[in-house]
Amino acid sequence: MRVKRGVTAHRRHKKIMQQAKGFRGKRKNVFKLAKNAVMKAGQNAYRDRKLKKRTFHQLWILRINAACRDHDLKYSRFIYGLELAGIEINRKMLSELAINNPDIFKEIVEKAKAALPPEGQAPDIGKPKKAEPKVEKKTTKKPKAKVVEAQEDATEGEDTNPRPEDEMSGEEEPVEEPKKEEVKKEEIVEVEEDVKEEESAPEKEQKEVDEKEAKE
Repeated sequence: MRVKRGVTAHRRHKKIMQQAKGFRGKRKNVFKLAKNAVMKAGQNAYRDRKLKKRTFHQLWILRINAACRDHDLKYSRFIYGLELAGIEINRKMLSELAINNPDIFKEIVEKAKAALPPEGQAPDIGKPKKAEPKVEKKTTKKPKAKVVEAQEDATEGEDTNPRPEDEMSGEEEPVEEPKKEEVKKEEIVEVEEDVKEEESAPEKEQKEVDEKEAKE
């Protein structure tokens, strides 16, 4: 029995064509063009969902800053005053209050002003500390000549001649052992002599045999 796949293909095409509805030109009714258009639209939507959050956050800050300037206050000082006063309202709601309820926004600004310290001073730090100048430690290096002179003086102070107490103690002086090179040479000479003796033995036997044959 032959398997027909027209039903599944038609369902898949129909799904993509529904997503491409409203596109310009042939992209709304030609499957090949509609498929590429839908894929590209999905990529753009994924990227702009994140950009949308950034742009709205910037817009809320602009609105709050403009409303704070009417009350002689900067945006940065206003946000710092809210933190000190313990007022937790997000920027979206603050921008809505500044547009739709300016009286309530004014009360919030006054509370933030009351909690603010004077400029250039923070409540948890107090008066700003003055920066202390850094002091560099100087390391003095002793000249090498003095060290050499001290070593020479120490060697001059030592007695080079043996003391009589050392001679009376009866301690024997250590005997110098023969060097390794000399020992190796002696071993080589002995081996050569053994080899010569082994080589001369068959020659002697051959001479004896020749002499016997000559006598006979």
